[in-house]
Amino acid sequence: MSYVADLLRSGSRIPLRLLAGPADATPLASVTAVETLDGLGRAPADALAVVTSRSAARAAGYQVDIAIRTAAERGVPALVLIGGGPLPLTATRLAARAGLAVLTAEEDCDVAELVLHLGQVIQGNAADSIARAHAALRAVRDCTGGVDELLHETGRVLGRTLTLSDDLSGPGDGEPVWVAGRRHGSVSGPPDDAVRLVLPAVAAAVGRRKRVALERATAPGQTRSDILTELIVAERARAGPLADRARTLGFAVDDVHTAVWIAPDRPAGADPAELAERRRLFDTLSLHAYQAPHRPDESWNLARLAADVVLVGSSRTEIREADARRMIDSLRGAVAGEHPGTVLRFGIGTPQRGIDGVRQTATEARAAASIAARTRETVRAFDATGINRILAGIAGSPLSRRVVDDLLAPLDALGPGKAAEAIGTLGAYLDARGSLKAAAARLRLHPNAVGYRIRKITERLGADLADPDTAFALHLACRVRLHD
Repeated sequence: MSYVADLLRSGSRIPLRLLAGPADATPLASVTAVETLDGLGRAPADALAVVTSRSAARAAGYQVDIAIRTAAERGVPALVLIGGGPLPLTATRLAARAGLAVLTAEEDCDVAELVLHLGQVIQGNAADSIARAHAALRAVRDCTGGVDELLHETGRVLGRTLTLSDDLSGPGDGEPVWVAGRRHGSVSGPPDDAVRLVLPAVAAAVGRRKRVALERATAPGQTRSDILTELIVAERARAGPLADRARTLGFAVDDVHTAVWIAPDRPAGADPAELAERRRLFDTLSLHAYQAPHRPDESWNLARLAADVVLVGSSRTEIREADARRMIDSLRGAVAGEHPGTVLRFGIGTPQRGIDGVRQTATEARAAASIAARTRETVRAFDATGINRILAGIAGSPLSRRVVDDLLAPLDALGPGKAAEAIGTLGAYLDARGSLKAAAARLRLHPNAVGYRIRKITERLGADLADPDTAFALHLACRVRLHD
C-alpha cells in the first residue's frame, strides 16, 4: 500500500512537490488521468487523479477551490497538477481540511510517463520495495546515533514513519524489541512491503541500543549488589573496610535501611535449568526494583544469598513497612508476568541505621521470610518484640551460629529429617518447661512418646536438662534453629 509520501521520495524519476494537504493521510489504490479540472467529477474513489491539461495549474482561484471540493466529495485522496505553483490560501485550507494532497510536476514533464510511473509506485512495484528495503538496511547498519535518530533516518529512507511503542503489557502490533530476554515494546510502521522487510532489523538495532543503555544505567547497581552480599554475610571485623568500599560505590551505608528477604517457594537445586531460571529471576527482580517508582531520597539494591534474594532499601529517613509492601507488590506483578508459576515468600525487616543496621534488618527479614514459608503467607513483617530481636541477632552472627551448630551437631548427624524432628521435640519440651503433657499437646503425640524421644535426645547430646545453664543453652539453640 502506497501513500503520497512515496511519490515525494528523493530519487524518483519524475520529481513531485507537495503544494497542500497531508502526505500520508490516505492510502492510494490506483492512478487515473483526467483532462481538465471538471473531469474530477468522474474520477474513481481512492485513485490519485492526474490533471493532464497544463492550463489547469493556472486556473482561477475559485476554480481550484471547486476542484478540491469535488475531488474530496468523490473520495480522491490526491491531485497532481502539471506545472502548478503556489495555491491560493483558500485552496490550501480546503485541501488540509479535506485531507486531500495537492502535488505538482514540472510543466515540461512527459505526462504519459508520469502516469505510468505513478501507477508502478502505487501498485507496489516489487523492485521499488526491494530497493527501498536495501537502502533502509544500509541506513540501519551505518547509523551510529541513538534510538530516535535510528528511527528517523530509517524512516526517511523508506519514505515511511516508524514509531516505537514502549508498551510492555502485551504483544501489541509491530516487531517486538527484546532486551536481555524481555520484551521492551515494539517498532511499527504503515503497511508496506519494504517496511515489513526491514522492521526485524530495525527492532534488533533498537534492542541493542536499549541493552547498552540499560547496562550503563544498572552497572553500578550490579557492583553494589556484590558488596551488599559481603556486608550481610561477612564477619563483623571486616565490616569497616567493606563499608568504605560500599561508600565509594555509591551505597549509602550510613543511611537507614529496610531489608526485604525474598525466598522462592521451592527447594534450591543444582539442575542447570533451575540455576538458569534463578538467574533470570534475579535479573527480573533487579530490573524492576531499579525501575519501580519510589521516593527520590530512596535507593534499592539487591544481593543474592544462595537461593534467596535480599532487597535493601536505603534512605536518610525511615522506609516504612507500607513503602516496602508497595515495592513487593510491584515485584510480584513483574514476576507473575515473566515467571508464571513462581511463588515467592517475602519477609520485611525493621528499619535500622548504619552498617550494623544492614546486617540486622537483613537477619530480621530472613527470619520473617522463614515464618512466611512455614505459615504459607506471601508477606510477613518481622515481629520486633524482645525475644525475636534477640533470636534474630544470634542467627545473624556467624560466631553465634557456629556455637548453635556445635551444640546441635549430634542431632544434625541423624540427617535432615530426623534432626528436624529431634530439635522440634526438644524445643517443644523446653518451651513447656519440662512438662511432657504440655509438650505432647503441642506436638500432637502421646506423653509417653515425647518422654521416649527426650531420653534418646539427651543420651545423644550427653546433656543434663536438669542443669539450668545446659537447658538454657539448648533451649536458645533450638529456638534459633526453629526461627530460621
